[in-house]
Amino acid sequence: MKNNFGHSWRAYLIYFFLAISLFILVFRMVNLKYVEGDFLTSKGKSMLEISRSIPAIRGSILDRNNFPLAVSINQYDLYALKQFSEEDFEKLKDFLFFTKDFSDIKKLNKKTLIFSNLNFSQYENIKSLKISGIEIESFQKRYYPLGEQVSTLVGFAGKDGFGLEGLENILDSELSGVSGREIIYRNASRRPRITQEAIQGLDIRLTIDSRIQFYAYKHLLSFVEANNAKGGSAIVLDNISGEILAIASYPSYNPNNPKRKITRNRALVDAFEPGSIIKPLALAKGLDMGIISKNQVVDTSPGFINLSGKKVSDPKNYNNLTINEIIAKSSQVGASKLALQVGIDGLISGYKGFGLSKPPNIFFPNVAYGVINSRENISDHEVASIGFGYSMTASSLQLAQAYSVFANEGYLKDFKIFFDDVEVFKQRVIGEEAAADILESLKLVVSDGTGSLARIPNYDVAGKTGTSHKTSSKGGYDQSKYIASFAGIAPLTSKRLTIFVSIDEPGLNNYSGGAVAAPLFAAISKDVLSYLDE
Repeated sequence: MKNNFGHSWRAYLIYFFLAISLFILVFRMVNLKYVEGDFLTSKGKSMLEISRSIPAIRGSILDRNNFPLAVSINQYDLYALKQFSEEDFEKLKDFLFFTKDFSDIKKLNKKTLIFSNLNFSQYENIKSLKISGIEIESFQKRYYPLGEQVSTLVGFAGKDGFGLEGLENILDSELSGVSGREIIYRNASRRPRITQEAIQGLDIRLTIDSRIQFYAYKHLLSFVEANNAKGGSAIVLDNISGEILAIASYPSYNPNNPKRKITRNRALVDAFEPGSIIKPLALAKGLDMGIISKNQVVDTSPGFINLSGKKVSDPKNYNNLTINEIIAKSSQVGASKLALQVGIDGLISGYKGFGLSKPPNIFFPNVAYGVINSRENISDHEVASIGFGYSMTASSLQLAQAYSVFANEGYLKDFKIFFDDVEVFKQRVIGEEAAADILESLKLVVSDGTGSLARIPNYDVAGKTGTSHKTSSKGGYDQSKYIASFAGIAPLTSKRLTIFVSIDEPGLNNYSGGAVAAPLFAAISKDVLSYLDE
């Protein structure tokens, strides 16, 4: 009996330990499966696989003729892996020129960059060799074919692929696309498996014509430098289609240069006091309201007028002037008297109708829209100032669009910069008769007034000069700093183009709109019209 009990006790003990062991085994299996399973699976994959992002190809920015203004180019770098052999090195030497020999590369004993910026032909040839000891990594490089000609509009994208300036910045989400994903196995082949395809960014097509942009920038650059000016802008509008054909700004920068020094787009983000170029807008409103008449004669004698204790004067005594002559000779006295007739409410509503002091319909960062002095108890001198382009500001784009009203028979269009099928919105600002009357006066500016240097061979044009003092940091106006401008319509047979140009702080030898800006308008118009007539 004693022996049976001892045998039974030992058996139970063995059974107990077996049960405990089985329980621990099952517990461990369940723990590995359900508790630590995800971690171990992930750990195993990390030892066997590498997951990396596939960058989406950034969309291009194109001109109206699909010429690239900003495009992404694939670049390729060649790496040697640990198993890279001398035989592999000899095969590559048929296609590449190495500055290092094989022993130098193997000394590093890790994945090593051995050749950067492969061209596409080299990439294809090396890929066809199917060498296991190498790896080719691709990356995108942003390239801007027109360089500084359009950089202040298009902007640029950084090394990380994000847009940093201009349209590249504000359209970044549309251009960027969606990155993909791929897995590379840690084996001899290292062949990738794509798990998520990259979605390419959208291409954006602009209304800009690269050739017209070239002409605008070329002549703007030439005139700014020739007149020792601080900068300038030029805008070309198609009055018929309601499209912007060129926006040039100087100084500019080369977006392809990593050491670029960013400059602003003066045509879109600068607002300035326009000076005499505003007079036709003020008088157009007066004509349209019936407050002044086409045949009205204004006595400007003796060549000056005192308003609110301040003197407004002309270069000389013009005596009696018609509406057309006030615009052609750019008479401050005549414009002041007519502005007082129109009144502050009429002037402000007129300017706003022409699109001033409100944001233009253009998608661009920090676009300017200007202001108009509309305080209560405004003085007569301030009202007169608003009538000849002071006590108010506007951008080059706004002034160009305002002058297009005279070409479009009284309609203001929301000029667009994106090439699409959306119809351009337009609204009547002044009557057709008032627009025609002002256009006649703008012809006289060129034929017998301050804008004679705007004439071009074989074409009739119309326009208006502007010369405004810049404000001084000490208060008031700086008597040695000017902005010269010219807004013109060409050719008068079709009235297709409105071209606006401005020169900031030209030298004091030639600083007026007639001497500096009018010939710039003529130079741009001549080339653009010849191109459009081809």
